Amino acid sequence: MASWTFTEDYGAQYPALAGSILNLLVFSDHTVTGTSFTGTLDVTATGAALATLGQIVNMTSIAVSGTVTNENNTLTVSLASSDTAAFTAGVAQSIPLIGGSITQNASLTIDTVVTTTDDPDEGPTKDQFNLNVTFAVGSHSVTIVSQVPMNDGFVSLTGTFTNVGIDLDDLNFLMGSMGSSSQWFPATELGPYASGSPAFELLSMALTLYITINPLTVTVSSVTVSVGITNIPLMGQKLYLDPLAVVVTVSNPTSNPTVTWGLEGDIVLCNYARPGDTNNPDFVFELQMSLTDFTISGELENPSNLPVNTMIQDLIGAGTNVGLPDTLTINCFDFDTQADKTTGSISSFSTDIAMSGGFGLFSDFDLESFAFSLVYTA
Repeated sequence: MASWTFTEDYGAQYPALAGSILNLLVFSDHTVTGTSFTGTLDVTATGAALATLGQIVNMTSIAVSGTVTNENNTLTVSLASSDTAAFTAGVAQSIPLIGGSITQNASLTIDTVVTTTDDPDEGPTKDQFNLNVTFAVGSHSVTIVSQVPMNDGFVSLTGTFTNVGIDLDDLNFLMGSMGSSSQWFPATELGPYASGSPAFELLSMALTLYITINPLTVTVSSVTVSVGITNIPLMGQKLYLDPLAVVVTVSNPTSNPTVTWGLEGDIVLCNYARPGDTNNPDFVFELQMSLTDFTISGELENPSNLPVNTMIQDLIGAGTNVGLPDTLTINCFDFDTQADKTTGSISSFSTDIAMSGGFGLFSDFDLESFAFSLVYTA
């Protein structure tokens, strides 16, 4: 059976190709017509690079197709497995929790970009060799991605998502016995933030698998999901949690599940002239929040160079004047407070604000930066 690698035809022109995945993958046949490529990966001849994946999908050869472009001293290779049904069936049979009809699609993808000037010791500027799995979550389809496993041990399939609205029940299939009545989610601990009918979004997901060889066994070591609760008001129409991201990790979901929780996300501060407009806030900063007592802290960078007075008016109200000139901009400010565990709202806070912009406090002395603390109680 004939064997071929990309380095045979392109290695002399692109020395860094020797350090890429394309130097390892052996094709039993291939055809290039213009920029269109079809070929068959020989799992056995390729060796370690495909041995584990070959067992997972139960295939000794993997048909691929895509494009190969060689122009302007750049080789761009974009390939994907083309026998979708067989590849998907193999993954669905091997990986617990997301197997069976839940798995809608699976594929192998190869994306390599190499130039004639890339350092051979460092390899190509882009060189990705991924396993992709698409499965159903409620009414949505989500895709998680991993580097193709080349041996036994741990491997993580991960994905981040936008606009994936869910019910908590949509994720129960991932949580083993903790999926009963959504026991994995801290609804009681979140109190007012999870009461009523809040809007949930799936923000990210990671499945950590443990693979053993001979015989092949794939075990789900842990499942981590980040579920966002959006547009939670903290101070009227001024300050919102958007989103409050609840990070849930369930270890050993198929055998002896245990759960840990964490909170992260963003606080958004709306402009005083646009109350409630969380889609166009003046400030956004990452928060840290305690699930035990609802203490909140966060630090903001100010890429738009908004003045200090804007932030103060956003927080306290239009027309608030603390005697600072409008030329002072915020470098950063730290925000600390504690929300009421019954209502979820806050009525007081403190901030440390660092500013710059030339104060001109004295005729012969001009400060370049300044910091002050602001304490507010409603």
